[in-house]
Amino acid sequence: MDILSLGEKIKKLRKEKNMTLKELAGDRITAAQISHIERDKSHTSYELLEYLSGKLDVSIDYLLETKEMQSRKITDNLILQSEVYIKCNELENAQRQIAEVIEICKKYDLTDNYGKCNFLLATINLKNGNYSEAVSDFEKALYFFIKDNDTDNIFKCYLNIGNIYMKDGFYKGAISRFDFAEDVLDKSKNEGVESYKDLYSKMAYCYIKLDKSEKSLEYIQKVDSLDKKNSSMEEVEMISLKANNFLNMGKYEESKEYFKKALDILEKEDNKTGMASVYLTISEIYKKLGNRDKALEYSYKVYDIKKDSEDDYMMTGLFKIIEVYVENEEYEMAKKYCKIALASSIKGKNKLNEYRALRFYSDMYRKQNENNLAIEYLNKCINIISEVGNNKILANIYIDLGELYSTISKDKELEYYQKGVCMYRNLEII
Repeated sequence: MDILSLGEKIKKLRKEKNMTLKELAGDRITAAQISHIERDKSHTSYELLEYLSGKLDVSIDYLLETKEMQSRKITDNLILQSEVYIKCNELENAQRQIAEVIEICKKYDLTDNYGKCNFLLATINLKNGNYSEAVSDFEKALYFFIKDNDTDNIFKCYLNIGNIYMKDGFYKGAISRFDFAEDVLDKSKNEGVESYKDLYSKMAYCYIKLDKSEKSLEYIQKVDSLDKKNSSMEEVEMISLKANNFLNMGKYEESKEYFKKALDILEKEDNKTGMASVYLTISEIYKKLGNRDKALEYSYKVYDIKKDSEDDYMMTGLFKIIEVYVENEEYEMAKKYCKIALASSIKGKNKLNEYRALRFYSDMYRKQNENNLAIEYLNKCINIISEVGNNKILANIYIDLGELYSTISKDKELEYYQKGVCMYRNLEII
């Protein structure tokens, strides 16, 4: 992946073929002339380049590629490779690669790729939870993207800065960045349906946090008026392997195409996860607005999208479904989904999710005045939370057990209240 002058290329190829200066010169020119060309001391005619390309078994286009053209191809490919590393959570590899790209960009004044590097560094900082550094890198990237009128990446920068502000509770700042992002999206040629849905759900969330319900509903309705997408990581690994092989062989265009294929697959994965995130946000908004039916509808959408992967999004969707059914006193439906949540939690060896499912069972039995069954499930919760070591949750369970025993056994009631209060004191809650 060296960036070479014409002379350096000819010398490198000649040495790879174990040819002497005289052998390369043949009857066409002298060894001294070849030496001058290899040291970039003299210019060559097109006819001589045809002769040299034939002797060295390469294309004339390869020989004619300037250092700037080579730097462009190499940095394009390394940036794509860095993106794949980031998607696969190999952040150290990505940072190492980006540092290499930045040096090449500085040397050959590749401003657009320098902007992409800042964007990728911001993405890494975002993944590592370094939010102020991420904002700074996104703003640096914006400078270059605006300069090059790169609307796709301008949109992504505004969206990401808005996401960070939203996470920090700076909702007005988030909305201003989302407004900028919407303006960019409106002007771009790409329809960006998924992008609009993600953007509108976030704006709806910010407005509900600012107690502007009408505005929030306006953006939810925009999401409703739009339209909804899975892939295999094994395929990504195979495609990336081919891309790396082409890159090492100097076949930059082929490498670039394979990196793009890998990214397309990863983007589809992100769409699925992204839409789950959108629907969870909308579900939460409807719940806060008191519209349980709509909250349930969007929780089901999350579950439907992610049930094959059984990840955190699926579990969150399931628990939201259960929560609504419990609030609606539709206990049979709630138990049906509790059973699914419990099985998935045990399968995934996630003790906290197992606790949450069992806790729902206990709450349901308590609401139905079946206190002995409610106590039985809380005792199962104690075993799990003791294993996890979360004393705050454990203290809450003891207080709840005290309340349940109030109509059954005064001794047990006092015992569990004392346990809970003692733990609260140790945790300095009271």
